[in-house]
Amino acid sequence: MPTDSVHVRRLPRSEPPAVGGHDHRCAGTRATAPTGGDGAVRRSGSTVSAPRTGPHSGRSNATRTTAPGATRTGAAARHVADRTLRLALEVIDGRRQATSLRAVLAPSVVGLVGALSTAAVPGRSLGAAVVRTVHVRPVGDDTDDVEMFGTYTRGNRVFAVAGRLTARRSASTPAWTLTALRLS
Repeated sequence: MPTDSVHVRRLPRSEPPAVGGHDHRCAGTRATAPTGGDGAVRRSGSTVSAPRTGPHSGRSNATRTTAPGATRTGAAARHVADRTLRLALEVIDGRRQATSLRAVLAPSVVGLVGALSTAAVPGRSLGAAVVRTVHVRPVGDDTDDVEMFGTYTRGNRVFAVAGRLTARRSASTPAWTLTALRLS
């Protein structure tokens, strides 16, 4: 019986060493002394970055200010977006009835999700839809609307999803309704 041999090459070094000069990913390998942006070798094996001043430096000079309740509202909207998206995908997969979502979906979206549950959805044969990421962001200065976007998987394929949540203000707590949904 022949044996197959496997040859593994080291991955190219693409990130600087961790702070303190010791890189835990490459223990047992010897690296060259790190240099700064000016080419000078730094003491104790650590690199010192010069301040980035370019427009695409990855650092923002602007300070962000958020309203006191915006963080709480954003967290609530993200939780509702995640839950609502999972429920909608369950309806599309045929694991739940569309009428059970009338409390959280606008009537037009209930019809859309119900129609998708009987239509040929791309990738349905790959298995059940599983939500992977969900993000929300406010629409303009109005905190009553947020955009949600994220990804879900079917088998080994990744699909995108987007939608809009609108807050219905009541005396007790805001209730969110999914008013638009887009699947790809």
